[in-house]
Amino acid sequence: MQDLSAHGKQRVRGVVALIIASVVWGSTFPIIKIVVKHMNSFRYVWIRNLLAVLAMVPYIAYRLWRGSVAKRSVIGGLLIGSAYTLALWLQGLGTFYTTASNSAFITNLYFIYLHTYEALKRKRYDHRLAVAVIIALAGLYIMTSPAGFGFGEAVVLVGSFIWALQILIVDRYSTANPLDTAFFMLLPPLTLSILDAMLFELPTISSILPVLPHLLYLSLIASIVAYALQLHGQKYVVASTASTIYLVEPASAPLFAMLIINESVSTAQIAGFTLIMLALYLSITSRYSYKLL
Repeated sequence: MQDLSAHGKQRVRGVVALIIASVVWGSTFPIIKIVVKHMNSFRYVWIRNLLAVLAMVPYIAYRLWRGSVAKRSVIGGLLIGSAYTLALWLQGLGTFYTTASNSAFITNLYFIYLHTYEALKRKRYDHRLAVAVIIALAGLYIMTSPAGFGFGEAVVLVGSFIWALQILIVDRYSTANPLDTAFFMLLPPLTLSILDAMLFELPTISSILPVLPHLLYLSLIASIVAYALQLHGQKYVVASTASTIYLVEPASAPLFAMLIINESVSTAQIAGFTLIMLALYLSITSRYSYKLL
């Protein structure tokens, strides 16, 4: 009974870690909206990650000096970060040719791919998870009200598969040290600085200073802390259920937009949020949502 209790506590910690990470990411939408008024999207991503890397240099230097950084953390972090960078680029490119609502809906379809994978590949599934998928999809549709399909939507769709792949890579390397892995996750997005330099003028200090507090929140909390929480949470929670929990991010974004930049919240957004919370409850109460440790 003691072992079962300890296992149950690990599951709870895993779910809580993923929910906190998702809420933090949800809080970034209005903050990013403020930041991109001062710089292009490429610059925002690589500067955000550069600040996070610089903040972690003393930690990772100490870990390397001690010889404590495992090869698994290096490989896992670089793979996760590369998938993140590619998915982000595809999402940005596709969104340029479509609407934000279409992009938001299609991007978050990754949770359906992961539930399908879990059901077919691992054959660990039940009716709760199936109902959760239907309810979450309905909530996402109500929140975004997508319409039409063209080139932009196709590009975003490819990006959504890469987001699913990223979650699966996190799942594979979730047993590695979370902070060590998070550091190496931050390195691949720095390559976007090359595109930034090729397409735009070099950044100036004056363009960064007005949004430096926002960038520090995005780099320290939404990157380092949230990535470590994601890795820790997926150590105990299967990828499909983790992907359902991540829907808390787009569901909570309108609430943070209301609090931070005074955007109004629509009835559809509230209804969508409610349905996604119901799907979250059904997912985390399924016995197939957790890894057999």
